[in-house]
Amino acid sequence: MSELNFTGKVVVITGAGGGLGREYALAYARRGAKVVVNDLGGSLAGFGGSSKAADVVVSEIEAFGGIAVANYDSVEYGEKIIKTAVENFGTIHVIINNAGILRDSSFKNLSEKDFKLVLEVHLNGAYKLTRAAWPYFKNQKFGRIVNTSSPAGLYGNYGQSNYALAKSALIGFGETLAKEGAKYNINANIIAPLAKSRMTEEIVPKDILERLGPEKVVPLVLFLTHETTKATNSIFEVAAGFYGQIRWERSSGELFRNDNSFTPEAILNRYEKIFEFEDKTFSPVTYPSGLNDYNTLYEKAKTLPPSDQGSEKISLKGKVVIITGAGAGLGRSHALLYGKYGAKVVVNDFKDPTPVVNEIKAAGGEAVGDNSNVASQADQIIKTALDTFGRIDILVNNAGILRDRSFQKMTDQEWYQVIDVHVNGTFKLCKLVWPIFLKQKSGVIINTTSTSGIYGNFGQANYAAAKCGIIGFTKTLAIEGLKSNIKVNCIAPHAETAMTKTIFTDKEVNKYDPALVSPLLIVLSSDKVKTTGELFETGGGWIGNTRLQRAKGAVSHDKNIRPEFIRDNWKDIVDFNNPITISTTRDSLLAILQSVGGNDDEDEEEEEEEEEEEDDNTGGKNDVFNYTERDIVLYNLGLGAKSDELNYVYEGSANFEVIPSYGVIPFMNESGGLDLNKLLTNFNPALLLHGEQYLKIKKFPIPTSASLVTEGFPVSVQNKSGGKAVAVVGGFKSVDKDTGEEIFYNESTTFIRKAKGQDKQYHPRSTFASSPHDSPKTSPDFETIVATSEEQAALYRLSGDYNPLHIEPDFAKQAGFSKPILHGLCTFGITIKQLYEKFGAFDEVKVRFSDVVYPGEHLKIKAWKDGDKVYFQTWSVERNSPVITNAALNLLQNKAKL
Repeated sequence: MSELNFTGKVVVITGAGGGLGREYALAYARRGAKVVVNDLGGSLAGFGGSSKAADVVVSEIEAFGGIAVANYDSVEYGEKIIKTAVENFGTIHVIINNAGILRDSSFKNLSEKDFKLVLEVHLNGAYKLTRAAWPYFKNQKFGRIVNTSSPAGLYGNYGQSNYALAKSALIGFGETLAKEGAKYNINANIIAPLAKSRMTEEIVPKDILERLGPEKVVPLVLFLTHETTKATNSIFEVAAGFYGQIRWERSSGELFRNDNSFTPEAILNRYEKIFEFEDKTFSPVTYPSGLNDYNTLYEKAKTLPPSDQGSEKISLKGKVVIITGAGAGLGRSHALLYGKYGAKVVVNDFKDPTPVVNEIKAAGGEAVGDNSNVASQADQIIKTALDTFGRIDILVNNAGILRDRSFQKMTDQEWYQVIDVHVNGTFKLCKLVWPIFLKQKSGVIINTTSTSGIYGNFGQANYAAAKCGIIGFTKTLAIEGLKSNIKVNCIAPHAETAMTKTIFTDKEVNKYDPALVSPLLIVLSSDKVKTTGELFETGGGWIGNTRLQRAKGAVSHDKNIRPEFIRDNWKDIVDFNNPITISTTRDSLLAILQSVGGNDDEDEEEEEEEEEEEDDNTGGKNDVFNYTERDIVLYNLGLGAKSDELNYVYEGSANFEVIPSYGVIPFMNESGGLDLNKLLTNFNPALLLHGEQYLKIKKFPIPTSASLVTEGFPVSVQNKSGGKAVAVVGGFKSVDKDTGEEIFYNESTTFIRKAKGQDKQYHPRSTFASSPHDSPKTSPDFETIVATSEEQAALYRLSGDYNPLHIEPDFAKQAGFSKPILHGLCTFGITIKQLYEKFGAFDEVKVRFSDVVYPGEHLKIKAWKDGDKVYFQTWSVERNSPVITNAALNLLQNKAKL
């Protein structure tokens, strides 16, 4: 097929003086486009301005015969940027909203100035540029828009509440543009790239950063903006040669009779069912781009029996709640129910909160009114609460306005009014309660989004942007508040109010009472659930959970990936036959790296090895694991062997041997064909936890060099925790390639959160592998303390551990650890070395990994001998925490040390 060409097309790229923007500009120009290189030339934090950055890129383009012009305006003046395009090239066809700055800070320390500055550049800048280009797109019936979101926008990220909000807002904004532009051949898509740039250099580990070249993002953007591409209203993650679509997934949820039996207790009684992503009689799992079928759900709810109230009672007695926009509609409903459940209610409404206050008091509750504006007088609302009740426990951000209008006709005033109330108002109130919640080590925030925010909606570009931004903001606050017991969740209500009445159809009128939304808030505010960082859709008696799902995707290891790769592999990029569910930025990165595999140099070597192996007719490149005496020495050193232990470190020693735990290494380095993607639904490698390990040594002494072939297969699958996780036991048989003799057999038990499988026993397990091995309550027969070194993890990497979690400090911090941790199998090996030297050879061992170990810690190993069986535990001395439990080994009778 022909090359994708942009001859005659005019492209505007913001922030094009470096990083991603520069790569876009060069690529478009090489393919014939006329490019407007916009860059203010400021610092990463947004300070200063210089024409140099844009001028340099223009010079690069002109040097190879391309056509480009520089523009130095801030994106706040998008109309000036578009004017540059029109004055120089006559029109505009493509805009890439790429410009961005960072002002990262924990939410506790984030200033309002830094919050608004990030919002101004990322969100308002994208609005201004797109609004200026829209008339040209519409008149010529052609336009292409790419909004640049981020994993932080999709999943939230610690220290980036401002950035996450802005990047999430660009999703709802882009989805709305796609819907409004469809009939004019205006396509809008959203990308969430992770690429090497000034913005990522400070937050992504260096070794991973090298694989995230910005040039690897370019092919997707060029393809999405080509005139032949039909894709629109879609989100894509892209990094390191991986390209995959992201879509919304809505659970079947739970349906309740929509009468007075729909109470918080009724919800609590069936709470876990809300999170079930499996088809049900009243609703399937859906992958929506808009509102749920509430009319059908409402009618089905009417036919249900009254809801079982369960045995647990909810009380909010003594709690103080602030509810904004509580003078009518949803806010009034919330306020009345909070009052009924014992909370002291601050009824905020800038018009008149008094009637609702009186209703609460008449019902025997406590309440106070406040008529402050959430956007400009947030501090007064907090003062009212503290002056009246002395504390704050719950914040419900409910206030909102609509200024609906088609994007073509939307005014700046209408845009900024909606952003001010929904975004700035929510930010200010959260910021004011945050130090209070941190001090008391508890708090609840419930933010209000909308299905228009999740999926976009015609005529609501401002509202959709604001409401989607609140989702990314909520997820980030949930991450930051977790350690202080601050719960933050987001609801998208479907209810008839004065604000929504204008957009409800005749079929929807007089059905969706706000009182059918409020019970969920009581549950989320109670001590009965620990839920945080979740997004709920609810109305008419139905409650569902909404999350993001990633397609299989396509991977290219080419050094120079072309847009044609995207075109030719489009089916894989949007293939959701085996999707994974992502919930954090760390999960996202790990899943991408899992998909991408080795780096480019490794891939080239693998291709060469594959060709050689095909020539030799020895099988596939993943089939053979070769090791020599050199590998044995490296492994033994990685477990703490010393230079005077010649039997471990000198291959010329008459007693040269491998520490028996080496039997796990072939399993660790070879997948052996066990495909969890096919075995499970919702499999996400980033949510996998290695729980237990069983090793059977089939040949003793263990050969100090060999070529092994490992075959992997499922042993058992068992759903756990009421469907919240699945335990998979995988079997791995390693045999000598030349003789066929079995050397090792491993069973690895992994727990995968949020995945499901069919409960099944594929192969029988030995009694030793499947039995518990609880240590005796008596004093141990053997006890020793071993010091690990600060270099332990680095040494163990030489045996095939390439997980950055075990070596890269920044990566470990992102994963929630203070520093890199030791591989669990390294801890296992250190333990086995001591037990082997004390008790002698063994033929099988089983362990459970209970906690992590930090390099430099001391390990206390305890053992109890009972005949040929040795029970043991390993503890971190510094933290007095068990790291290996439920463990035992079986001694070889003729090799044991008596």
